[in-house]
Amino acid sequence: MPERLRDLMPNRPQPLLAPPWVALLSAWLGLLMVVASLVLPFLPGSRHPRLELEHYYEYSMADRYLPIPVYLSPLSLFVGIAVLWQMRKEPRPLNPALSSQRTQALVGIVLTVIGTAILYAWVATHRTS
Repeated sequence: MPERLRDLMPNRPQPLLAPPWVALLSAWLGLLMVVASLVLPFLPGSRHPRLELEHYYEYSMADRYLPIPVYLSPLSLFVGIAVLWQMRKEPRPLNPALSSQRTQALVGIVLTVIGTAILYAWVATHRTS
C-alpha cells in the first residue's frame, strides 16, 4: 500500500505558477484597499437614512461609495491567496523570484486585512439614526 497519494500518480504535473504580475497586482490591490477604506470617513454621509431607503432622497456619496471597498476586499484577498496557493508544491527554499512574489502576495494580503479592518470598524461605529 503506498504511503502517499502522490505515489499512486507519479506522472502528475506540477501546478502552474501565476505570472509575476499577479503577485504585483496583489500588493497594489492591497494598497488600493487601504486607501479606499481611509477615504470613506471623509465622504458626506446620509442625513435621512430612512427617507433614502424609501426613495424620497438620493443616496449619499458615502452610501454609493461603500460597495467599492466592500467588493475590493475579497478580490484582493483572492489574488494574494491564489499566488500563495499555486506555489505550495514548489521545492524549498524558493528561488529569489518566487520568494519576491511570495513577499508581494503576503504584503497584499496584510494590507487588505488592515484596510478591511478599518472599513468594518468605521461602518460598525458610525451610527445613523
